[in-house]
Amino acid sequence: MSTKEYRELWKDSICLCEMESNKDEAISFVMYYYDNYSLFDSMDDKKLLVTFIGLVIYEQKYHLKFGSTTPASFCYRELLKRVDLCSMDKDFVYDVGDWAADYSDNDYVPMGNYHGFGPRQYFAFWNEYESRVASEKQAKEERLERKRAEGRAKVEAAKQSHFERLNTIQQLREKPLEDSILIIEKSDKNVFYYYELIEEWFKNNYLNENQKKKILSMFPTNSTRHNMRKIKVLESYDIRR
Repeated sequence: MSTKEYRELWKDSICLCEMESNKDEAISFVMYYYDNYSLFDSMDDKKLLVTFIGLVIYEQKYHLKFGSTTPASFCYRELLKRVDLCSMDKDFVYDVGDWAADYSDNDYVPMGNYHGFGPRQYFAFWNEYESRVASEKQAKEERLERKRAEGRAKVEAAKQSHFERLNTIQQLREKPLEDSILIIEKSDKNVFYYYELIEEWFKNNYLNENQKKKILSMFPTNSTRHNMRKIKVLESYDIRR
């Protein structure tokens, strides 16, 4: 059949189903397919279309309230498969589906989805949703990559800073003691920056009493517990001896 002939069949079937006066027969028709969804895939295109129209109209007309179990949605899935198989026109099948969504008060007709969408709105909704999810996923991956890059940059900066500190301390080791103490005193770096070198001096008894007092005076009187313990370590070296 041509699409034009299918459209005529669609209109005629709507009229005939709406004129059906035998309630028991109509309900029996719907209930037969309610228990036999597998029959839809064996129908020819013409019978499948007419069956779908009857299922939609009789469910609505006789208030059968199937909800998500409606056989109409399973029948419409088969109509959509016929579009994929190129045996029925896509726009026509979409028109039939949009009609069913407007006609029925069951939100699961025809797409089996509680939104009550017809095929065009349904596919547009999911295309937009999938596009949004993909966009959000990409944005998330970009944020994570930026954080990873920032983390790598911080690690490299910390490594560079550590290397520079060790290099500075090594240079001070090679200078006369008084010169090194003076450089530490004049430095814009926190005295703890040089702690490793200072501990060496205290531990190995390289300093006289005046030098010890001078260096200890450079340390803040109030600091973190960790730093205060480090100061006490320096002060303890005299006691150990």
